[in-house]
Amino acid sequence: MGRALLFVGLFLRLLNKLMLYCLYTLVDITATGQHRSGDKLERNQQQNFDTVTQTIQLSGNMYYEYTPKKIKADILGRPEIYCWYFEWRMEIEELFTKDGDSIGKLKDSFEFVPFIAGLTEQVEFEKPFFKLGQNIIFDFKQ
Repeated sequence: MGRALLFVGLFLRLLNKLMLYCLYTLVDITATGQHRSGDKLERNQQQNFDTVTQTIQLSGNMYYEYTPKKIKADILGRPEIYCWYFEWRMEIEELFTKDGDSIGKLKDSFEFVPFIAGLTEQVEFEKPFFKLGQNIIFDFKQ
């Protein structure tokens, strides 16, 4: 038991030193935990969140402490509306590096991934696909 706790403690300490990735999106990615709910809105919100996490995990295992939160969309140039902010860490560093861009593969992975629109977003989408710079952007902190 003591060794297991030591291993978990070391793992968590290492995890906190890994790069912190984040995204901002105009798409409702509220994590409701409702996979089979009778509430269609909550189920669709969860499906969008699942789409985001599954797309990220195409590259490796991810870890997050907090579910997405709604914030002012200043970073997207839309301070009059809200967006969703989500941050996570990856099991291995530099998984998303492409041509010197630390998040190049991440950007490529999300381009044209479909989502469910018409939830609680404050914008209408021409087409329900993630489009870098239009309805989703990424960043990272070391």
